[in-house]
Amino acid sequence: NKVVPEFLQTQNYVPQKAIATISNAMDVGDPSNFVRILRLFNFQFSHLKNALSGYSISDEETRQTIKEVYEKENYLLDPHGAVAYLALKNYLEQHPEHRGIFLETAHPVKFYDVVESVIHQRIPVPDSVQGILDKEKQSVKMDVNFEDLKDYLLNR
Repeated sequence: NKVVPEFLQTQNYVPQKAIATISNAMDVGDPSNFVRILRLFNFQFSHLKNALSGYSISDEETRQTIKEVYEKENYLLDPHGAVAYLALKNYLEQHPEHRGIFLETAHPVKFYDVVESVIHQRIPVPDSVQGILDKEKQSVKMDVNFEDLKDYLLNR
C-alpha cells in the first residue's frame, strides 16, 4: 500500500490492489482522495513534492515500533499510531530542522491481537470500552439502495 510514496519518488501514479496489513485503515491501493490532492496542486508535481511526503511502513516495522516505544517511553501505540510515529520519525531524520506531532484516534485494545503479541502482556481495557463489551450486536440487513437507507434513518 505504497502508491503515494512511490508516486512521490517516480511521478508515476499506479493504483494497485490493496494488501491487508495490521494497520487496516491504511490498506488502500487506490486512494480516492489523492486525485483531489493532485487537483489542489494543479497537477504540478514540484509544488506537491514540496508540500507532501509519504512513507510505506511494513507490518514488521510497525510491530517493532510498538515494542520500542512501549519499552523506551512506556507509551502503548496502536498499529495506526505506530505507522504515523515511524513515518514522522523518518521524515524528521531527513529534515532535522523541522518538528512534528502525530495523533492517534484508536486505543490499542482495538487491536489487542496485534499489540498483546508484541508486548507479551494483556492490555487493560478502559472503563469506556468495558461498558460496551457485553452488549448484544445489533444489525439490520437491507438492500444496497439509497432510498431504503434514507427511509430507515429517517423513520427509526
